[in-house]
Amino acid sequence: MDIYIIGASFAGISCALRAKELYPEANITLIEKSSTAAFLPGGLLLYLQGQFKNLTDAVFITPSELKKKQITLKLQETFLDCQLDQHQMITDKATYHYDKLILASGSEQKSVNIKAINDDSWNPAYKSYEAAQRTLTKLASADPVAVIGAGQAGMEVASSLQEIGKTVHVFEAMDYPLFKYFDADFLNHFVAEIKKIPRLFFHFNEEITQIIKNEQYEIQFAQHKMVCDYVFATVNVHPEVSNFTEKFALHSDNTIQTDEYLQTSAADVFAIGDLIHSPLAGRGEAYLPQINHAVRSGNVAAENLLKPRQKLTASLRTLGTKLFGFYLASTGLIEAEAFFYPQTISSCSFSLRASLVSENKIYCKAIYESESQKLLGLQLLSKENCLAKINTAALAIEQGVTLSELKQQDTFFQPLFTGLADPLNQIYWESGADHAF
Repeated sequence: MDIYIIGASFAGISCALRAKELYPEANITLIEKSSTAAFLPGGLLLYLQGQFKNLTDAVFITPSELKKKQITLKLQETFLDCQLDQHQMITDKATYHYDKLILASGSEQKSVNIKAINDDSWNPAYKSYEAAQRTLTKLASADPVAVIGAGQAGMEVASSLQEIGKTVHVFEAMDYPLFKYFDADFLNHFVAEIKKIPRLFFHFNEEITQIIKNEQYEIQFAQHKMVCDYVFATVNVHPEVSNFTEKFALHSDNTIQTDEYLQTSAADVFAIGDLIHSPLAGRGEAYLPQINHAVRSGNVAAENLLKPRQKLTASLRTLGTKLFGFYLASTGLIEAEAFFYPQTISSCSFSLRASLVSENKIYCKAIYESESQKLLGLQLLSKENCLAKINTAALAIEQGVTLSELKQQDTFFQPLFTGLADPLNQIYWESGADHAF
């Protein structure tokens, strides 16, 4: 069996590795247009933070490791088209016959709504090695720097730039950051604290109308303008639009339609990662360009290559990150999405000491069904690393665990790392439920 996978990032490589385990006799080939496979999308930021000595080190698997697993990797080769009736795929270097074809070419960061006048070469992308290298060169002498979009990607860029001493201006059309993952009231403390950071400026409720490139970039918004040396645009992440995608059934946002087993409208062709929608627990489906979704969908597609065996389950949209010295985590439903959910929901907010040797707190907000008291979502914020707790919360949500069941959930205690109670244990008592023994 000849399996070809277009794209050698998280989705494609996860699919290749799982497929090799399931079908050891298969010939598996990864086609990647970049000169580097498995480059971390946040590799540039990790390099700026000093986590890697060289930018080339920011990969999660090497070509030699893929070769040891008998997976063929073809770099700097671009997928152009496919002849579906003949099971052929065409690149800029050859034509191949496939038995199974997996599309995992990912998304691009180049904004479809914002362009730089007088600079046709402006491309704010940094996800690939080449783009990260290009951006790194421009950043060397750039100060101040603008970041358009205060979602996870934009805030991580801003945090990394602030760490290395840049003056940073963050623009966001919403009235607070990270709105997909956190409720506004929950982030009040976080926003108040980061607004105190020197040389870091937030411009909420601002839509960029135009960018003009002269000696610097002139950013125009509302009745104002600002001049910066470089501009990141971390908005409008979308699948790469190519001629070949027109051969498949598409959603209105140009993502490829698949069934529950990730098969496209064409026989023996699957789509994964940032090319597709993901089902969201209790909220229909949405475009979810997250690495955990890429890995999950890659594994699921591999399971289904010979016959439908495993459906892609609903995502909880779980997030964990560190920004400006704060750890933030979220999973499941947020209160702002209550109108999506069919049942009445309730919420409670509280804080706990992060450990018995620290004055730092863990701020918590839980979302749950009012009647059944099943946990639906959890948001966490702390200056102590609390990220691992969100995985336990995600499992509890997936299993339909109630607040009453969580109050005696067994967790370890160690005064260096924990307080007297874990956030999951505490939700029941903070929710105003019946406390009678």
